[in-house]
Amino acid sequence: MRKARGPFTLMLIPASGGKIRRVVIPRFIISVCITGIVIGFFTLFYFINEYKMMKEKVRYLEDLEELAKMQQEKILSLAEKVKEFDVTMSRIEEMEAKLRSLAGAGGGGQGGDENWGEGGPDTYTPFKSSLAPQELIEEGVDSLKIISKIEDKVSSLEFRASKQEKALSRVEELIEEKKQLFASTPNIFPVEGWISAGYGWRINPFTGKREFHRAIDIVAPWGTEVKAACQGKVTYAGWKDFYGLVVEIKNSYGYTTRYAHLSRILVKKGKNVEKGEVIGRLGSSGRSTGPHLHFEVWRRGKSVNPLELMVEPLDLS
Repeated sequence: MRKARGPFTLMLIPASGGKIRRVVIPRFIISVCITGIVIGFFTLFYFINEYKMMKEKVRYLEDLEELAKMQQEKILSLAEKVKEFDVTMSRIEEMEAKLRSLAGAGGGGQGGDENWGEGGPDTYTPFKSSLAPQELIEEGVDSLKIISKIEDKVSSLEFRASKQEKALSRVEELIEEKKQLFASTPNIFPVEGWISAGYGWRINPFTGKREFHRAIDIVAPWGTEVKAACQGKVTYAGWKDFYGLVVEIKNSYGYTTRYAHLSRILVKKGKNVEKGEVIGRLGSSGRSTGPHLHFEVWRRGKSVNPLELMVEPLDLS
């Protein structure tokens, strides 16, 4: 049976019961309308979908723009911190130079170990930026260029900081060496009093002969505390001929100190004593005309005038 391919008839029936009207619509028009509706539906769906995607892209770009702005501000803030660190490093270098000077190492040599904290223009150039971060943003500064500069400065500052660390470590070592040298140098009076006999030629009160006195004699009341003029190890503590009761102290810096005519010894042989530590009591043991301390200083086997080492005068009050 063959299907009909004729036009469609649309019947319009009035509600009031009037005359029925017939409208003949060709089949191809119906087909065109249906096709148009379908195409329009898909077109509308496409544009709606594109609109949604575009809206998401715009939102994403806005987020990226905000993130980029925040990153730029952070980069510029970091640049300012690098600049501040540069100033701090300059202060540290000045401090290190002063410490070197105080430690007796000078303010910088021409080579060797004295050039502890030098960097030089070949290894470091200061980070210069007179604009604040907001001003730099307004000027449209390229973040990549700033990042590149920051990387260069950070690398230079790391190198600079490393050298300063070594320099300050060396200064610390030198100060410790100076501290040990001071502690090991007999430059304080072992007892307070007045000097009755100095270092040098004199007439021996017992023999009446002219002889060289390799010590200083300090007169003070009987029993006065006698302190070590320097740190070291007690190498002798006991009676020794004309010296009477005597204590001898030697240290690694080559100094040997002798404290004679004591009334009492308060340390034992082999003891390590600190500078200023009480080692005995003043007396008049051995060959002595009265209470006093016979104080000798030797440096690597040679007699030294103790007064030439003292850092302050003898208090006679």
